[in-house]
Amino acid sequence: MLWELNREAFEVDARIFQTLKLLLFKPGSLSTEFSRNRRARYMSPIRLYLFTSLVFFLVLSWKLPDTVYDDSVVLVGPNTEELNVTQLVSEAELAALKAALRPEQVHRVDDILARPEGSVSRNFLPMLARLVAYRDPFGPDLATEEDSVAPVAAVRTDPPGFLLKAFVTSVVDLLHDPDVFLQRMIGNMPIAMFFLLPFLALALKICYLRKRRYLIEHLVFAIHVQTFIFLSLGTALLMPAGTFGDLARLFLIVAAELYYLIALRRFYGDGWIRTLFKGFVVEWLYFWVLLPGFLVVLFLTG
Repeated sequence: MLWELNREAFEVDARIFQTLKLLLFKPGSLSTEFSRNRRARYMSPIRLYLFTSLVFFLVLSWKLPDTVYDDSVVLVGPNTEELNVTQLVSEAELAALKAALRPEQVHRVDDILARPEGSVSRNFLPMLARLVAYRDPFGPDLATEEDSVAPVAAVRTDPPGFLLKAFVTSVVDLLHDPDVFLQRMIGNMPIAMFFLLPFLALALKICYLRKRRYLIEHLVFAIHVQTFIFLSLGTALLMPAGTFGDLARLFLIVAAELYYLIALRRFYGDGWIRTLFKGFVVEWLYFWVLLPGFLVVLFLTG
């Protein structure tokens, strides 16, 4: 079974040329062929999607900069008094933060605290600690020597919820090593995109309910469109720097949106006004699923 699954997903044969011909130059036609049960001459939609998705995310990972940001850059100027994290957060707040983390994240918090004063990651920790301690990223002000009678809110003793713990864990990983975090996140994104495809198909089903198409037809259309978008954006990432490369990237990004609209009109047979309106609605509905999906990927990365 594993061999057959691997062969079905990644085997490339002569059908790829016929498939790419329709996919690249006749938007929506490949999905129409599937709906008309003429499938023998073309690659499986799942195989095509998995192959292009793999290539796209490999290119994306390769083109990312080696360093996201330099944490040695401080937030204060040469004539400004340096910030001290211990003056901005109490021991109780730090203890509440560490109690919400796994042991390896606790060590990462200690590593961040050992970094130079004024570094981005070090000065972000008070806000994170207060988010856990008071469920408020800003929290109450600490009592000072000048105002020793100022009340200090009690740290909450109830454990944070699953979503808050997942968020805090991910942020600690991001602050500790943003480069590794970003690579792990990109590694999880193809899985998220694949499992979000049915939601895109459902959005198409809602907008084109009167067309009486099966959900699998909408799903195949979504797979084909997303496959083209992967190819287009992957090619854009490979464009060289300079004026020509910038213009080529802009063209490929615009081409992806135009392809989507042309494919909608050809596959569903509506006029341009209806296509533009429904295309916008589908994108809007999918966005509200895609955004939480990326947040789930963020949590899974942690």
